[in-house]
Order: sequence, then structure tokens, then C-alpha cells
Amino acid sequence: MFRRVLCLAMLACTLTAPAFADPTSAVRIVSEGPYEPTGAQELRIHSERLRRDFIVVVTAPQSPLVATGQKLPAIYALDGGYGVAGPMGRMMAWAFMMSPAYIISIGYPDDQSDKRDIDFLHRTTVRDGVTIGGGGGAFQTFLIQDLRPYLESRYPLDPGKAILFGHSYGGLFAANVLADAPASFSGYVIASPSVFADPQLLARLPAAAAKGLGRRVFVAAGGAETTNDMVNNARRLAAILSAPPSTFVAQMRVFPGESHISYYPQLVPASFAWILPLAPAAAPVQRNAIDVTPEALERLVGVYTLDDGRVITVTRKAAMLFAGMTGYPGGQVLAETPTIFFAPGLDVQMTFEIGATGPANAVVVHINGATIRAVRKNP
Repeated sequence: MFRRVLCLAMLACTLTAPAFADPTSAVRIVSEGPYEPTGAQELRIHSERLRRDFIVVVTAPQSPLVATGQKLPAIYALDGGYGVAGPMGRMMAWAFMMSPAYIISIGYPDDQSDKRDIDFLHRTTVRDGVTIGGGGGAFQTFLIQDLRPYLESRYPLDPGKAILFGHSYGGLFAANVLADAPASFSGYVIASPSVFADPQLLARLPAAAAKGLGRRVFVAAGGAETTNDMVNNARRLAAILSAPPSTFVAQMRVFPGESHISYYPQLVPASFAWILPLAPAAAPVQRNAIDVTPEALERLVGVYTLDDGRVITVTRKAAMLFAGMTGYPGGQVLAETPTIFFAPGLDVQMTFEIGATGPANAVVVHINGATIRAVRKNP
């Protein structure tokens, strides 16, 4: 419950996958249903391996760039993504700020004790006189060999494009997975890793660094984190993954003035956009608008259907043309030629496919380096 409340507060503030075991007996669904208010799906999953339950929230992207049947990347966010990762990832795909991806948020039920102090630490340590940790290896096996194959069998997820996202103890866990088995994920977000709880980690990273094979790693910390040498340890980790002979592609980001948790709403968009960027957009070109007669514009007016059922609606008001897409705000588009239109100030171009007579039969839309095609819907 705490993380869901924290989610609302934060929002207001603002390459080869390994072989997997058969998941059919390793996990089972206890319950499932919609996760409000995001439209995601919430699964309560029981792990036979760990003999307890987890809450797994699966947020699908909303994006016209997703083709029917296309397998997509997945970002596995520990600590339930604090309730922020899923909605923000969905919004970013909607706004063409990142490649479309499923966000898989993994947390603990409210009626069950939180085991992150065990699950996220591969080695034991003493905190306030109590020994914690030691369950990281078992949780890693559950995540990679049990949970991922199950979800990949249920949703259109690309096994070769799975990204692990962890913060604090979760960041330490992600760094240990990278050190132990870098090929387990295609990318890593390691935020404020609690290296103080596992001093062996930094010494173990160089052996894995040469096995990066171009995988991306986003390392982050809050600039105002003053305890446990958090910022410097994050910098050391990033330096190891950046220096030869490392073959990782590492990005280090310190969020000025932010504390251990306050930068999380900034961390999500910054790391998601960097680790799953859209294809580079074409270099901006100078576009000059021309006048097109209302009669010529009328041939373009209509409803055009994408493969997934969403529509692009083109309307006319006098000598002005407007276009909008299901779930997206519309606006005026200007003519560069009688069949090519652009949205001023945006990387959006619409090319209408039209014959010598009659209305246009299709429209091809280029958005931020991506291309989609919609066919005219018959009346």
C-alpha cells in the first residue's frame, strides 16, 4: 500500500537471452485483475521456488508503432517500480519518448512481509545488529528461470530484449546480476546501488565488463545523497563499466539536489529514454508550406485504420487540414505538396497515397524516425 501511495505522490510531483527452464510448475497465478487506474494487469504470482507470493503488474505500451503480433522489450522494475515506472513508461511510449516496451513491476503483497532485505542481497550483511541478505541468488534464479519464461509465454515479450531496473538494494541486486551473468539481460538500470552492503561487488565487476557486448547500463544517483558514499560508489561502478576492456555502453547520471528517493520520478524517464531510444529521427529540414485548394484537401479527408484497429482521422475546415490519432491529440497539418503534409515544430510527416481521381486510399505517417501506414476505412 505504501508504494501505491508513494506512486501518487511522485506523479503529482511531477544480447542473447539464456536458456530458460520450463515455467509451468515454477510459478502459478493466485489471482489476477485490472490494476487501477493505469489499465494495467495485476497478477498475484506464487513462487514454488521461494514459497511465497509476489505482486506483478504488467503495463502494456500504448503506441501506434506497435505492429500486430510484434514481440516487444520488457523492463523488469524491482520494488514495484514504486508504482511510477509502469504508468510513466506507458506515457513515454504514447509520446514517442522511447521505444514501446512492457513494464513489468515486481513487488510484494500488502498482506505478506516485505522480503527485499533478503531477496536483493546476494551476500549477508549486518544492519542495526540484525543479519540480512543472502537470498539474492535464489531471487535471481526465480526472476530469470521462473518468472520471465512464464511472462514471455503469456505476453508478446522479446526474450532477447529484457532490461533489469533496480534502485537502492534493487540497484545492488541488478549490479550483482550483471557481475554474475551479464547475458541474463540486454540492459540494466542501476540506481543508487547500495554498494556499502556488499563491498565485494566492485571487485567482481571487471571480470564481467569485457562480456558486455554492447549492452547498455544506466547508472544513477541523487546529488544530495550524503550517506554510505552512495554517489561515489555509483561513479566507481560506472567507471568500471566504461573503461577498457569493458564492452558495456555505460551512462552515469547524477541528479543535482535530489535525495535517495526524490529523483526517482526523474530517473524513470531519463533511463527509459536512454536505454530504449526510438530510432534516430531524420535531420530537421526546412519546410515551406503551400496553399492547397479546399477541393484538393477534401480528397484527403476521412478515417484511416491502422493494423491494430486504431484510426487516424483527417478533417478539413475551409482551406485547413487537421489530423488526429486514437488516443492522441490532433492538430493542424500544413501542406508541403498537395499530398505531403507536416506538423509544424514536430517530426511528423503525412504522405497520402492518392490516384488521379477519387479520395486518398491510404496515408503513411513518419513520426520521430518511425513509420506507420493506415488504410482508408470504407463508409
